Amino acid sequence: MISKLFSPENMPFSLPLLVALAVILAVFLLFRGTRKRSGLPVLTKKNSKSSWMTQQNTLSDRRTSVRREGTPIKILVTSPAFETGTNPGYVLDRSMGGLKLALQSGMTPGSSMQIRANHAPETTPWVTVIVRSCVDTGEHYEMGCEFEKTPPWNVLLLFG
Repeated sequence: MISKLFSPENMPFSLPLLVALAVILAVFLLFRGTRKRSGLPVLTKKNSKSSWMTQQNTLSDRRTSVRREGTPIKILVTSPAFETGTNPGYVLDRSMGGLKLALQSGMTPGSSMQIRANHAPETTPWVTVIVRSCVDTGEHYEMGCEFEKTPPWNVLLLFG
């Protein structure tokens, strides 16, 4: 039976079959151990006792786009919470989903503010960001901010 399958007259039919089987086997072996783990609790044995340990998602697991560092870009920040109208700040790193800002005053997570690059033309629209985290470093406050709506590419490039 197998000798008939690989005979010269059946080669146009059997060669694609062999290639398909090889590809299926390679894909199976390649992805067998790399299935994404869910955030569900994992049962582990510890000190002869069973205990539940949950997997914690790191920030890199939750992030949907790559965050890039670079030269800090000076920005203007405005918010109803500011008494002076606009405050200076810096963009420390950026991604398609948001920015990490350094400001002299902190904001509570969930609040929003508008930002614009200091060197941007006056006609450039202000970009609304929502504060997701705020950490006091001692010298300044570092805020992880998410864009309320992803700005156009030409505006996004102004942040570095």
